[in-house]
Amino acid sequence: MKARDIYSSYLLMFGVLCLFLGIGNWIVGALESAKYQALLHKTAQTGLEESYRSFQELDQQKNEEVLLRINQDRERYSAARVKLDFYHVVLIGGRWLLLIGTGVIVIAMIRLMRRDSESKIIKAVFSSREG
Repeated sequence: MKARDIYSSYLLMFGVLCLFLGIGNWIVGALESAKYQALLHKTAQTGLEESYRSFQELDQQKNEEVLLRINQDRERYSAARVKLDFYHVVLIGGRWLLLIGTGVIVIAMIRLMRRDSESKIIKAVFSSREG
């Protein structure tokens, strides 16, 4: 089997492409998921909502100040949750692309080896008839 046979195989190149995309997506998905998981954990631990409930009565200005911080934390938590879900999909997609790429590479290599062995057999048959 020649190097030209390897890089001219569209199936093999597709498998390599899927493999690299899968590895990249898996790495990005894992790193970003961990980052947003930590942010979610940190945001969930603020305890602002419980402290707000402990106030008996607030005037309008203090009420708005407390609610502003609670709403900002809720928005931050919701945004982190959406991003975590997105990067979880990227992580799962990366695993699938890696799996597909590996399978396609194996199939392409088997096809290339069969084609190479068949061409050697054909050459041997024709060379024996000539001689």
